[in-house]
Formats: sequence, structure tokens, C-alpha cells
Amino acid sequence: MSPLAAVATLAIHGRSPGELPTWCDIAEHLVGGAVVALDPPADSAVCDLLGPLYELMLADPVRRSSGAHFTRRTLADGLVAAATSARSDLRAEPNELIVDPACGGGAFLLAAARHLRASRPGRRPPSADEVLGRLVAADLDPDVLVVARAAMARWALDEGGAGVDSGVAVGAPTTVCADALTRPEALSSAIAGRRVGLVVGNPPFLAQLRAGTRHDARRRARLTERFGSQVGAYTDTAALFLLASLDLVDDGGVVCLIQPRSVLAARDAAGVRREVAARARLHAAWVGDGGFDASVEVWAPILVGSTDGAPPSGKPGPVPVLGGPAAESRLGTVSGEALTPDSWGALVAASEGLPSVGRSSGRPMGRLGEVARFGAGFRDEYYAMAELVEEAPGATLPDGYAALVSSGLIDPGECRWGAATMRFAKRRWRAPVVALDRLTGQTAPTRWARRQLVPKVLVASQTRVIEAAGDARGAAIGLTPVVSGFPEDISLAHLLAVLCSPVATLQVARTMAGSGMGRSGVRVSAKALADLDLPVEQAPWDEAASLLSATCDLGSGPTVATLHAVHELMVAAAAVDDPVGVLAWFEAATA
Repeated sequence: MSPLAAVATLAIHGRSPGELPTWCDIAEHLVGGAVVALDPPADSAVCDLLGPLYELMLADPVRRSSGAHFTRRTLADGLVAAATSARSDLRAEPNELIVDPACGGGAFLLAAARHLRASRPGRRPPSADEVLGRLVAADLDPDVLVVARAAMARWALDEGGAGVDSGVAVGAPTTVCADALTRPEALSSAIAGRRVGLVVGNPPFLAQLRAGTRHDARRRARLTERFGSQVGAYTDTAALFLLASLDLVDDGGVVCLIQPRSVLAARDAAGVRREVAARARLHAAWVGDGGFDASVEVWAPILVGSTDGAPPSGKPGPVPVLGGPAAESRLGTVSGEALTPDSWGALVAASEGLPSVGRSSGRPMGRLGEVARFGAGFRDEYYAMAELVEEAPGATLPDGYAALVSSGLIDPGECRWGAATMRFAKRRWRAPVVALDRLTGQTAPTRWARRQLVPKVLVASQTRVIEAAGDARGAAIGLTPVVSGFPEDISLAHLLAVLCSPVATLQVARTMAGSGMGRSGVRVSAKALADLDLPVEQAPWDEAASLLSATCDLGSGPTVATLHAVHELMVAAAAVDDPVGVLAWFEAATA
């Protein structure tokens, strides 16, 4: 049975999952018993199962390439409730529309329908048909629009309405088969000048680093034509839906769309963050708990559009951070001033209970980028080194060679080159090296490699805490994505001490939250390291640097006791308000 036929069967004949005979009879007619695999709660409504059923029956490559992952009912209901808290009058405005610009199976429109239908003291609840008339479903996939329409029809019938196919005009939701990003005129025409009170949904996540979800040249050109500089080389499609949705609402209209956490901190989402901040006020944010169907860390902003696209006036207010599977928990609050185009990572910091790095007295001596320079290679450098790499005999560094170092060889304070294996260029290496006489060309990668051969600190990426090791002889080349830090108006040991500080890890975690491949990892960048604060107090910083000075080269590293002492000294040097809390958090992160 085809996915659409299965959906139609369930929509027409399905009863509550609690009624097992009917449920199992339907399951027997579906390929692989797909309905049983849904494992729905006994109190589920049939309308909520049509989208998940359709997704379940699609082949995995189809789901991945489309970015389609349907949303569980509890989350859709919770986010709609949170979003409408910014517009308490939404239910009382019968002419205001609710739009999902990439509706999939219609989970968010069903949640909106339930919200509008809910009884209010002293008021007659709108009929199911009146509710449907306020819903606008858009998607570029005609099949999922059929699924969404069937789900809404089943909801209306269960609520006693005439239903979508009854011929009652008021009971028909508006459906638009078009790409809301590249064909905005199709959605605007369907809305026909009516006011949009809420845009809500779960747009497709199409990361541009993956071949299967990357835009083709034609679509990229159309996106650039519409959004201009907000489209970076790796801007996730989901972020652009925020901008497209703000185009639909005006003063007081609300936008709430699930986003990948990468939008919080990714470099190529900075243009989107900047434009959103200029056109809307962040009313609240929900931060996911890792249980999302797409196996992606997620969050959702609740944005209130400002008048005529003008920047919100006044000082940015506090932003509540919500959590839980139904957005029902308040996890913390973030100052609006902490959210900059560089990062909205403070939202994740609040949700995960990261301790404060505030200071009651004293000021940092400056920024790390004022006394050190940071840089990293890219793909060209990576592949150039892959063509030159060879294995050193005896796991020692011969004269006339440079060691190649990956992130996996870098531990806090120590580089394990020659003592541990690493994977590079599709094979395992014990002591990978590059002959210096092969770096004499004038290509960009060889010039980059030669610039690496000076005293520096190597910083790993995608780690739970900052892991940095010294290279006092300048004998190593850090492979992409290793970041190299070159001391200028600072000693190598002082630079290493700052990078080993728990306070530095906290700052990077707040800035780069969402940039890693999981909630326990952060992807450091040259800019994030350059933006780190220098210490406040010189004496403990000097003492920590002195402890590290004898172990600032390849093949050496501090003892565990020495590292603990460095951590305590650097927290003292930072003069934070809660040194005990910072150290306890750091120890838990490294346990």
C-alpha cells in the first residue's frame, strides 16, 4: 500500500488507538505493520497520526533529502501555547490567520486548531469549520499537503464540524503548494491581504554541508535574490524561514519556528540573526532536550514582529527560556543584551544551567585577540597535507620534518603525537609527518603550512571543554579543524594558561552553543578564541603560566595535579562571582 493510501485508510476508517480491534485491522493492510510501529498512546487522536504514518512509510533517503520530520503532538501543542502567550487576543480575532509555511503533515495547524477551539469564559467557542477557515497550510510537496488536509478534515469531523470536503466554504483551510522561500508571491496571494497573527511550524532542516540536502545552483540563486547577504555558503534553510515568516506578519504578529541549534551560533547564520533582531522582539525561546525525531539538537524562538519592519525600540528586555517536551518548564532568563549577531548561545547556557561568568569587581585586562593571533586551515590545506603525509619511523620526529596533528591527539595541556594513533586521509597513522623540503612551493596551502612552523598553541575542536597543547619548537602543523594560537604580546605559557581556564571554556560554551555535533561538544573558532577575556588578576595568571611553562612542547604534558592547580589559579585570576560553581561545573564536564 502506498503512503497516501495508508493515510487515507486511517483517516477514513481509523478509530482511537485504544480501540485495538479496529486499530489492528487497519495495521494488517499497511506495509510492514507501519501503524503498529507508531506505538501511539491510547488517548491519541487519529488526526495526529496521519503525518507520522506518512513519514514512517517514506524511504529514508526521501526523508533526509526533503528535511521532513513531523512533530509530536505534545511539542506542537506546547509551542503553540507558548507562542500565543505573546498574543493573548489571538483567539478573539476571527479574521486573523495562522500560517504554517512548511506544514508537512499539519501537526502545528492541528495544535493551532485545538487552541482556537478551546473554550473561553463567557465566550462561545468558534465552530470547527470557523477554525479551519483561519488556517493556511503551505508546502512544496503536494503529497504532504494531501496528508495535512486529511488530518484537518479528520479533526473537524471529530469536533462535529462539516469537514473539509463538505462543500461548506468556511470550513476549508487555505492550502498553497509552493516553496515559501523562493515563491513568496504564491503564499501572499493566497493570504489575499488578510492579517497574519501567527506563523508557526517545523520547517525542513537542510544543512548545506551535506551533499544530499545542499541547494542546487538555481535554488541558491533564487534564495540569494530574495534574501541577499543573509544567505551564506552554509546557511541552513530553516533559518531563512524565519525571515520569510517575518515578511508575513506585521506589528504584533508572532513567529515561532523550530530551528536547528546551529542557527544560534553558526557563522553563516549571523546575517539571519542580525536581520531578525532588526525586525522583531524575542519574546521567549524554547530549547529542546535532545529527543527530537530528526536526531538534531533544536530550539525555537518566539518572535513578535515590530511596526513596519522597524527595529524594536527601547532596551532589550529579559527573555524567558522554556524547556521540556511540551515547552512547559521555565528554565531561566537571559538578558536581551546578551544576544548579539555573533551568538544567541546564551539561550542554551540558561537552559543547561551553565554558571555565571559575571564579576562583581575588576575588569579583564583586554581580549585574548589583542595579545595573540588565531587561525585555522580549511579544505584546501587539509587535502594538500593529505598528499604529502608519510609515516615517521620509530614514532619520533626526524630532523627536517613537521608533525601533523589532529584534534584527537590534543588533550588539555598535552599533545599525544607519537604516543597515540590518529585517523587522517582515510587511514590510521602513528606518527604522521610532512617533509619540510616539500613545503617550498608558493601555493596557498604550502605557505599556510610554513606559517605554522613557529611556537604556538594547538586547540582541538568538537570537544566538551577547550583542549589546548603547546608547541614551543614550532614543529607541528595543526590539521583542519585544529585552531592555532600564536602568541604576540604574551608568552606561550600565559596563552596556554588562558585556554586551559574553566572560565574560557564557559565563555566559548556560551558563545558557540549549538555549533557542535551534540550538546556535550563545542566547535571552537578562531574568532571565539580571540574574543575570550584576559584575566583580571595578574599574580595567579603568572603562577599558572609558571606551572605550565615546563610542559609547553610536543611529547610533554602537565600532571593531573598540576592541571587542577592551573584551573583553580585561572578561576581566581578571572575574579568571577561564583568560583566554586565554575570549578564544580568544569569538573563535571570533564568527568
